[in-house]
Amino acid sequence: MFKQVMKKIGVIFLALTLLILDLTLLGAFPLLTQDGKFSLVEQIGYGVWALGSLAIFIVIAYRFKLLSLKEINWRRLVAIASLNLVIFFLGDLLGYFVGQLTHNATMENQAALNDIFAHVPFYLYLVVAGFIIPIMEEIIFRGLLAKVLFGKYFKTGLAISSLLFMAGHSAFTPQTIVVYGIMSAGLAITYYKTKHIEYSMGVHILNNSIAVLLILFV
Repeated sequence: MFKQVMKKIGVIFLALTLLILDLTLLGAFPLLTQDGKFSLVEQIGYGVWALGSLAIFIVIAYRFKLLSLKEINWRRLVAIASLNLVIFFLGDLLGYFVGQLTHNATMENQAALNDIFAHVPFYLYLVVAGFIIPIMEEIIFRGLLAKVLFGKYFKTGLAISSLLFMAGHSAFTPQTIVVYGIMSAGLAITYYKTKHIEYSMGVHILNNSIAVLLILFV
């Protein structure tokens, strides 16, 4: 019993440590670009750091048997991702109308990300926000916190980790609760139904990548 409790505490500590690493990866951008520039040397250094951080997450995910790319049906992944994107889009529309009705149409998390990446090269923005961060967040929230920490109480873990995911994205207003609530539920249901975190990762990556492209080019 004591050993099990210590293991659970260890998982919580590991998840918090990885979350700090994830937030630090984003938080470094304002410091590196505070003079409005992001030199090539800084870009290379940051790129190595980002890829190294991702490697740590991947190793940990394999250590806890969260990843198994050999069992992924890529056609199924595309179909699931497409369905989720439609649902997320409808969620965004609903969130927009809720924001208008409640006179609070500010998406604080998105606005903060826009400020963070204001002077960041396009390719870094896309790779970090569109690819690396989604993988990290899925490993932390759906993987470690939901599956590893809660074990046989997986559904409860998904529900609690979804609320934590929303809180991590500043979902505290009616609009953001709707938008991130629907997104979080979609990712959780995807993982629960498929039993493979790679599917929720794929959905998350596609959603974030499209969001980045829309922000930059629309």
